[in-house]
Amino acid sequence: MAHQREPVKATTHTASRTLATTLIRQLLEGNHEEGVRLSTERDMAQQYQVSRHVVREALKHLEALDMIEIKQGSGVYTKDVLVNGGMELFEYVLFHDEHRLDSNALRDLLVFCRLFIPNVLRLAAQNRTPEQLAEMHAALAERPAMLSDTSSFNMANLRLLRIISQATDNIMYQLLFNNVGRILARLRAVVPIDRFAPLIEQHDLESVVRAIEDRDADLAGLLAQRLAERSQTAVNELLATLPDGQDLPVQIIL
Repeated sequence: MAHQREPVKATTHTASRTLATTLIRQLLEGNHEEGVRLSTERDMAQQYQVSRHVVREALKHLEALDMIEIKQGSGVYTKDVLVNGGMELFEYVLFHDEHRLDSNALRDLLVFCRLFIPNVLRLAAQNRTPEQLAEMHAALAERPAMLSDTSSFNMANLRLLRIISQATDNIMYQLLFNNVGRILARLRAVVPIDRFAPLIEQHDLESVVRAIEDRDADLAGLLAQRLAERSQTAVNELLATLPDGQDLPVQIIL
């Protein structure tokens, strides 16, 4: 009997995550002001053609993200996303759905990376250990062989980013950098290699790692800033080809 229940649980979990994603994007897009009472569980179940249990699980997820307040006996009320939201909403902001990237959010992400990543590299250059430096060189050496396989290439990049973030010896930087790294990897997975590979060449990263090896924090930060600016310029040029106000469709990036 227990074996028979497993598919049901998996289906319910998938349905609740799908509904949660829909509701999160509605809140992020400003479809509800702060303090608005949402529909009842019964009405949501009818609207989205799911069970009330699925609705309840989806709402618990939004509550955990501090996007809504569930008041027993009163209802579910929206909260100010920009006041209460955190890094866990990055991907929801950036990806409308499997078909669209939010162009404005992508621009904001690139500005953030240009300001944030150089500081991570500076701190890594100051605090890295010999063991971490050896791991950086090993990860860097693996990267070229994986260029033709997007998934493996992303894993190689993530490994290098993870080592660099650990080298900061600062847990806050590590957690934040890990989150950003996953988002950048997801972007990289849907951007054709022949369009973006020239942005960060192997020799660029080798120069960054050499600066970290020399404990030259200023140079490491400067090199990271230049790479981020180059990426920002290239993506802005791509976005400039779109009609005003249009998001980046999958047809362009797949």
